[in-house]
Amino acid sequence: MASSRISRNLFWSGLWIYSLATGLASMIFMAWAFYVETTGRGALFVEPNRVLAAGELATVATGMMALLVLFFRGLSQREQALTESLQE
Repeated sequence: MASSRISRNLFWSGLWIYSLATGLASMIFMAWAFYVETTGRGALFVEPNRVLAAGELATVATGMMALLVLFFRGLSQREQALTESLQE
């Protein structure tokens, strides 16, 4: 029983770290793109390799799904805590 609890916590921690990492990577890339645009050099980034482009898109999509899962999990935990506090 303790092993399953540790595994569950490890899963949620890993999902949180993955979401954070993809969010930071996206933020750094966008900051670079905005910097290049403001300096007048202009940058249009189009990935010529379709496999790599699909991998990047999949990374962003799974990161967004992970954030949604974490968001709804947090909502359900708050709702559960609120329900328990009202019952007391």
